Amino acid sequence: MTAPRPRMFYRKEKLRGACWEYEVSGGWVQLASPEGDRPILRHRFKFYRPRDVEVKTPNGMVTMQRSGAEQWFFPDRWFSLLRFISADDQTVGYYVNFSRPLTEIRPNYFQDLDLELDLWIEPDGTVSELDRGEFDDEIAAERLTAEWAEEVNGAAAVITQAVAAFVAEHGPDIEQHKDPATGLPGFILSV
Repeated sequence: MTAPRPRMFYRKEKLRGACWEYEVSGGWVQLASPEGDRPILRHRFKFYRPRDVEVKTPNGMVTMQRSGAEQWFFPDRWFSLLRFISADDQTVGYYVNFSRPLTEIRPNYFQDLDLELDLWIEPDGTVSELDRGEFDDEIAAERLTAEWAEEVNGAAAVITQAVAAFVAEHGPDIEQHKDPATGLPGFILSV
C-alpha cells in the first residue's frame, strides 16, 4: 500500500496586499533539461461557470467554451504558465502570469507574488501584453522594485521571442511538440 500524497496549498499575493489561497490539484513533475531535471508544480482546475470566448487558431477564429485550466509553477522562473482549456481539453490559450519565483513558505505550502504584467498567447502564436499600465503604476508607487521590473521585462521578452521562434520554425500552431512528461508546450521549453 502506498502512502497518500501530502496535500499541497498555494497562496498568490498581490503587491497591494490582496491574496487568495487554494489547494493544489496535481503535484510535482520533472522537466528534463540539459542542466538536469527541473521540478515544476502542476495544478489543474475547472471553472465554476464556463464561458464562451473567441479564439485565434491556425484555422481562423473559433468560438470555444473556456471551462478550466492547468497551471505550471516554476521555482526557478519569474512567471507561471496557465493553459486555458475547453471541456474536451482543447487549448483556448496560454496566460503567462509574471511573479516572483515560487517559494515554499512551510512544508507543502507555496506562494508567489504577482507582479502585474501578463501575456496572453493564442493557439496561433499571437502574443498580447496585458496590464502594462498596472505594472508601470506599481513601479511608480515603489511597490515593484527596479530589480523585479527588470526580471519581469526580461522574462516577457524571452517568452515573446520563444513564441516567435517556435512559430517561425513550426508554423502558427503552438500546440505542436508538447513535452510528454509535463504537458508543457514547446515554446516554453527553451525558456
